[in-house]
Amino acid sequence: MKKKSNLLNVQLVAETFLAANIQHIVLSPGSRNGALTMQFANDDRFITHSIIDERSAAFVALGIAQKLRQPVVICCTSGSAAANYYPAVTEAFYQNIPLIILTADRPEHLVDNFDGQTIRQKNLYQSHSYYSTQLSEKDDTETLTENMLKVKDALTKSKQCMGPVHINMPFSEPFYGSTVEQLITIETLLIPEKEFPEIDIFALSRKWNIAQKKLVLVGLHPTDKHFNQLINYLANDPSVVVLIEVTSNIHNNLFINKIDQIIYNLSSDELENLKPEILLTIGQNVVSKKIKNFIRNHPPKEHWHLDEFWQPDTFQVLNEKILFNKNQFLEDFLPYINPKGSNYYHLWDRIRKEKESKHETYIEKAPYSDLKIFDKIIKTFPNNSNVHYGNSSVIRYALLFDNPKSCSYFCNRGTSGIDGSTSTAVGCATVSKDLTILVTGDISFLYDSNALWNKNLPKNLRIILINNGGGNIFRFIPGPNETDVVEEFFETKHHLKTYGLAETFGLDYWQLDNENEIDNILDIFYNQDTGRAKILEIDTMRIKNATILKDYFSYLA
Repeated sequence: MKKKSNLLNVQLVAETFLAANIQHIVLSPGSRNGALTMQFANDDRFITHSIIDERSAAFVALGIAQKLRQPVVICCTSGSAAANYYPAVTEAFYQNIPLIILTADRPEHLVDNFDGQTIRQKNLYQSHSYYSTQLSEKDDTETLTENMLKVKDALTKSKQCMGPVHINMPFSEPFYGSTVEQLITIETLLIPEKEFPEIDIFALSRKWNIAQKKLVLVGLHPTDKHFNQLINYLANDPSVVVLIEVTSNIHNNLFINKIDQIIYNLSSDELENLKPEILLTIGQNVVSKKIKNFIRNHPPKEHWHLDEFWQPDTFQVLNEKILFNKNQFLEDFLPYINPKGSNYYHLWDRIRKEKESKHETYIEKAPYSDLKIFDKIIKTFPNNSNVHYGNSSVIRYALLFDNPKSCSYFCNRGTSGIDGSTSTAVGCATVSKDLTILVTGDISFLYDSNALWNKNLPKNLRIILINNGGGNIFRFIPGPNETDVVEEFFETKHHLKTYGLAETFGLDYWQLDNENEIDNILDIFYNQDTGRAKILEIDTMRIKNATILKDYFSYLA
């Protein structure tokens, strides 16, 4: 029989997690969390993952929770280990990904007294979590009851807010004592449903039905077929334009999905003509800076935001906060709205078709470059793949193309950092049977190379690495090029190849530096018969990618 911890509070935490249907535990090695590790790893009711690097471990957990839309536990030892969780915690906070942060700690009287691996862990993530608590080490009945209520409150907040919560657990030695007895048993833990304020559907529908120009902008959103159907209904109205990005994960030929192409270099009068009377934003972060500038410079009469977690005033004109479940609100709202005679959709669609024609002409003649590579690889994604896009240049290139409709798309746009893209994709691949494809840049990949330090690296993981020799985004965003240190301190040019990493971590590897071989390589690359994760490195170091991208946008004008 497998050993359990003989510490009542450890069994209490584990049983409370199980009672709340939490299964996945991402563990990093350490001594102070040894009792927790033994408890979780020896209980077959949990699915445990061992990830050595805590920063990577937290992003792996984020990728699991992002895919499953269920809470995932991360558990580490004391000291800087807990601090290394912070980048993923902030991403989870702003993207509403439920992480349960379980940190082992030294006893409280040792904090700030120069004991090893001891920092101020209590409330460490307070600014970027929905709940923070510290359990007591005592194991009398009253204390156990209080600890259980604290854990329950943490799980309730995590599920209701779909975000990170922190449970800090001090441990005094000894903490490796074991038993085969089940010392704590907890029945099913019921998490109450989140309550929402009342919404005046009738008042909103009256305003909607009067307006002749309605713009619906959908930001970051998980794949949801029902949500897609509801937005389809909104789009069947000539007075409504639905703008989306690849990370919106909704599809309809009426939706306008390449926003930057359309509004780039339009005159002020043209933009004013496209200005909506009502702007309805749904979901989270929007990547396009151009659409943000358009709306800020040409503000609508009304801006409504629909989301059950956040009500950000992104465009500085928000006047209707619809704090409600998106699907439920739309189900209630749609029966009261009527199509409106208008040429608003026609205005947008005419520009779209003009810019799309120019796009196709330019791409066809474009030289080998990052832009050309994205055109080729996006068309090849196998059906039903999970596609993770890296940040900076990668996600911006992806927005310029039609992405296959059967795939689900992810990108860490909560804080938009490059630090955990690979680890997040690893987490997704860990819990999905479908192919998981990470498209990433070289700086992001190198930054998170410890993501490959995983003895159970998923075999269905595919990494397409666009290696342009540095942070190319600093060549085409305003500012860095005007300095005389762009190459060393912004772009950070290099001549590194990644075949050594592939060999070290046991991945199949291909490298190419032209577009002629890409189709043949991708057929082999996507195949899962070899039973190993794979990297395809595409070298565009010698190409003036920023110049080609600027030429592309000039051609669209």
